[in-house]
Amino acid sequence: VPRAGGGAAPAVASSPIRRAGAFDNAIPEYASYVDKAKRRGTPPKDLGVLKRTINEQSIDADPVTFSGLRGCDGKPNCFSTTGDSLLEDRILTGVDTLISPWRPPADDPAPFKTLASAVKAYKPGQSFIDGGGFAVMKETDSYLYVQFEALKKGYIDDVEFAMAGGREQGIQVRSSSRVGQTDFGVNAIRLNAIAASLRAKGWAIDEISPKTHQDYFYAADDARDQTFDKDRRKGTEMENGRMDRPAIG
Repeated sequence: VPRAGGGAAPAVASSPIRRAGAFDNAIPEYASYVDKAKRRGTPPKDLGVLKRTINEQSIDADPVTFSGLRGCDGKPNCFSTTGDSLLEDRILTGVDTLISPWRPPADDPAPFKTLASAVKAYKPGQSFIDGGGFAVMKETDSYLYVQFEALKKGYIDDVEFAMAGGREQGIQVRSSSRVGQTDFGVNAIRLNAIAASLRAKGWAIDEISPKTHQDYFYAADDARDQTFDKDRRKGTEMENGRMDRPAIG
């Protein structure tokens, strides 16, 4: 979690501009869904690097104010490096969605450029997600805002990265869906894919897994199990099987 006193980056306003049609790097299968109704949703009004305060309602942790990215609202469809310090406070609003900042190696002379290159090299459609492609909506020397689109219904996820303090504080990260209660595991899959490419360059990034975020993954599996859209189960353990549920009655 970012701490005060690490140096404030200038606020960056979000850009809700969305061009018509698919993103340029959508997978070929997108053509089959381009004329279907889309549920892109509305981006939060407070994206970007702004003044944030954590621990405001905590009994055991003091409030901390800093410049950083938006947190999550407790739904299992978001991850952010901004969140209350104590797990007991975070789960009062839902599942735990806090992740640690991404830390570049000391020998990387331009870590944010390295990060931006890794994001731009992301492959739409990997692990059967983000088939609608993605586009960089805002980029500066210390802030990156990218929109990712789902293949069929056009759901848009807002993904941000920021270096709001010194490099020793790491890179702040936020990846969140606009629509729905759960994301079917999409935000974890996406961040893990980008993180894996950076770990190969010496970055220290914790993997998001059922061990670190058990409730999030349970919600994702539960949604996959109950959906009528079998494509949501592709590449998962439920592609050829379903969850074991207790018999009632």
